Amino acid sequence: MSPEQKEDDRADENIVDEADADTQDENDVQEETDIDPVSRLEAENAELREKLLRMAAENQNTRKRLVKQQQDAHKYRHQDILRDLAEVIDNFERAIVSSTDSRDFDTFHEGILMIEKQFSGMLAERYGLERIGVEGEPFDPAAHEAMMMEESPDVENESVKQVYQAGYRLHDRVLRPAKVVVWKPAQTEDAGDGDNQESK
Repeated sequence: MSPEQKEDDRADENIVDEADADTQDENDVQEETDIDPVSRLEAENAELREKLLRMAAENQNTRKRLVKQQQDAHKYRHQDILRDLAEVIDNFERAIVSSTDSRDFDTFHEGILMIEKQFSGMLAERYGLERIGVEGEPFDPAAHEAMMMEESPDVENESVKQVYQAGYRLHDRVLRPAKVVVWKPAQTEDAGDGDNQESK
């Protein structure tokens, strides 16, 4: 066989080998194309499942944290005013100890008045609690509960004569009306005569 024929045979073998390689590559690509969508979907499904589980866990933790915060807010909602009340209790205890040692009623009475003033001032300044019911102020049915009405020729409008029990207002809301005795203007004899004449 001549060198030229051998060269041609080698060229033909290379062509066949290349053709076989191309065919194998096409088969591999076809197999990958057949497998990749399923694998990809499974991987995406697993990833989405993991994300959903993580989100569910985060939501549950958030809900538990909010419930805990609400419980704490309810449990400790009075802590500010109770802390201030503790100071008032301290003052009462000091007054009791002082009066026990001295047996001085006047000093004890003065101490009690100071504690009441401090207590009322603290409630008004820090919490907006206003005392209702002062003798001589105009009668207000929204803020006063009339326990008794008495006539007086000295008043032109209904007013508070006496306070039985103080009331309290929190900001603009009446927590408890004051129980009071009310002065009301006395009816004049002229008005009574006029009524009698009308009745005739």
